Amino acid sequence: MSGAPPRNKRTRIDSAADAESPRPPVAQSASVRPPAKKSVPPKGGSRVRRVAFSAFAFLKVVLGVAAVVGASVGVAWGAKQYMLTSPRFSIKSVAVEGNERLSPEDVARSAGIALGDNVFALDLDDARRKIEGDPWVKSATVGRKLPGSVVVKVVEHEPAAVVAIGERLFLASRGGEVFKEVSAEDPVDLPVITGLEPDVVVADREGTEKRIVRALDLLDEAAKAAFTARYPVQEVHLEKDGSLSVVVGRQAIVVALGHAPFKGKLEQADRVFLELSRRKADASVVFLDNEGSPDRVVVRMR
Repeated sequence: MSGAPPRNKRTRIDSAADAESPRPPVAQSASVRPPAKKSVPPKGGSRVRRVAFSAFAFLKVVLGVAAVVGASVGVAWGAKQYMLTSPRFSIKSVAVEGNERLSPEDVARSAGIALGDNVFALDLDDARRKIEGDPWVKSATVGRKLPGSVVVKVVEHEPAAVVAIGERLFLASRGGEVFKEVSAEDPVDLPVITGLEPDVVVADREGTEKRIVRALDLLDEAAKAAFTARYPVQEVHLEKDGSLSVVVGRQAIVVALGHAPFKGKLEQADRVFLELSRRKADASVVFLDNEGSPDRVVVRMR
């Protein structure tokens, strides 16, 4: 037993050796052991799952939008049915403004507007076109006033003269627009414009309107002349060369004025008629159309 080395001495040697050659401190097990590898799914499978998720999300969005659209369509359809069928929106009154010659009943009838019809079923543009189809109507507007009224505003033509075109008589506005043929109930206490030929009117409507306006301008100037108080202007005649003449008084005296300007010629006509009255002469034509010698006056007696 004395030959066996004591155990505690061996332990001390190990300890001494350990003290003499120090070992590096033992690190934590997490850094000593290699980190565990994460299991990475195959790339192909991950892509399939991503595509499936995207398709599912897209389908949810589509279904959501479809549900919203379906609900909106349902609400719109219901609202439309209500507006088109509810007695609340039946036409109870038709207000017409701007009419002078046409009655409100005439305007509503021409537009196809009837009391009791649905106000939303009324085609506003179609109603306007029908109203403007009346020759007296220059323009019209049609609108709704909810819940059950229709408002119509019309602008009527104002006749300024009766225009003879060939053998037919028409009414013309101050702007020269020939808007309707004269009928029995139309006004006839208007000056007459003659000298227009049907083929010329058809071929040159704009030029015709300008000629009518020129005749109306002459009427305005003649109204300021002194002689027209005794000899009112009855007719303005348009010559083919563009010159004008007026027919005045019950005696139908023709005053040939030629081309514009007319102010000086009308003043000269005042002097001529004053002299005719002094002499108690009965003239048939007074010629004031000598463009070469404006002061020269020729009077043809009856």
